[in-house]
Amino acid sequence: MPTRDQASYGNALSSNIFLNPAITAGMWNPFLAAIFKGNAEAQEGFGTIASECQEFMGHRLQEDITLMQRLAHCSTPDQVWSVYADFWQKAAEDYGKEFSAMAKLMQEVTSKMAQSATDEVRKTR
Repeated sequence: MPTRDQASYGNALSSNIFLNPAITAGMWNPFLAAIFKGNAEAQEGFGTIASECQEFMGHRLQEDITLMQRLAHCSTPDQVWSVYADFWQKAAEDYGKEFSAMAKLMQEVTSKMAQSATDEVRKTR
């Protein structure tokens, strides 16, 4: 059996409109809708970014394997030098392109999320 203090605390909690689920859900509905929509857009955007990153890493791993194969066929120091020079040249180009692609994807994701949040705020006014 609850003590007198516990009972009075429970009564105070049940009368608080912020803790009443029916009232709280109604008050926060526009806010929650914006959060869930933004979350879905964020998940989609970051899924795209993760996919791009995974594809790039797979491509670069294949380049690393190819490097080892090419080095295995080298018989002179000049050939080794040439293979490494080609490898690092290609790596610099690939990483530069990937950096640009990732920056563009991040800009698109943040822009969509900001636009969505702005639209939701305008709807509630």
